[in-house]
Amino acid sequence: MKGYASTGLVFYLFGLFCAYWAQQTGRSSWLWFFLGWFFAPITGIFLVMKNAKDLRSKTKPRRQR
Repeated sequence: MKGYASTGLVFYLFGLFCAYWAQQTGRSSWLWFFLGWFFAPITGIFLVMKNAKDLRSKTKPRRQR
């Protein structure tokens, strides 16, 4: 099929995206690169859930004692 990206290329690019996200959030970029490359759909869902959890923890007011 001319003009379409191969599945491998799409998974590789998703791995790069995961690595970039990991660098921005202080996580292991190599680990997230390989997770994103090999398990793209599963890693994508997990990444969205983890990011949502991080955002919620930043917006919650801390209880003062």
